[in-house]
Amino acid sequence: MTVSVLVPYRADGGARDRAWAWIRRWWNAEHPGWQLVEGRCDDGPWRKAVAVDDALARADGDVLVVADADVFVAGAADAVAAVRAGSAGWAVPHHRVHRLSEPATAAVLAGEPWPRAARAGYARPPYKGVAGGGIAVLPRSTYERVPIDARFEAWGSEDLAWGAALDTVAGRHLRGSAPLVHLWHPPAPRLNAHVGSAASHALLVRWQYAAKAGPAAVDGLVAEARAAVAAR
Repeated sequence: MTVSVLVPYRADGGARDRAWAWIRRWWNAEHPGWQLVEGRCDDGPWRKAVAVDDALARADGDVLVVADADVFVAGAADAVAAVRAGSAGWAVPHHRVHRLSEPATAAVLAGEPWPRAARAGYARPPYKGVAGGGIAVLPRSTYERVPIDARFEAWGSEDLAWGAALDTVAGRHLRGSAPLVHLWHPPAPRLNAHVGSAASHALLVRWQYAAKAGPAAVDGLVAEARAAVAAR
């Protein structure tokens, strides 16, 4: 089984570009046998699903690593091995997110090992990562059945919704213990620390109810999302 790393991305001419340039080199150095595919959503509001689907269209892998462009984790290979072996329907390689400050990120980009660079500070204290956010590993067939909902716009909620849907359809995720390191960039506009927009939150609630109702309800909401996007 081959592995494709799908990285949803939109250039900003600044901190995000610098972070992605470093992350790209990291993936190529740490996992040279994996296909690395950048997916874009350059027009209109940011939709993570559109960028992931753009990458998927050019990906060859049977196992997908859906990875944000500003993070890296040492446990990705273990998560891939679990999914390959069939011991996990899908996997989250990390436990805590280490969101570095701007000075700490500058140190990493300059070549400092991240644990030492982190002495320059965190943007927020380390916290348990969202299942479906940061980095997720799953079979391609599972993503094709349960893709990220492209109706989510801008920042927020799509990762929570997707993770809940995957847990229902593919089984409870396997969570690793590796730290996920997040490089600094200016935060996206949002209503508050937890909600990107009222519309995204309302859509998240629908996904959470569908996930509780079972696989048939998730499949129905996937079909609705695809129809809505096709009608645009």
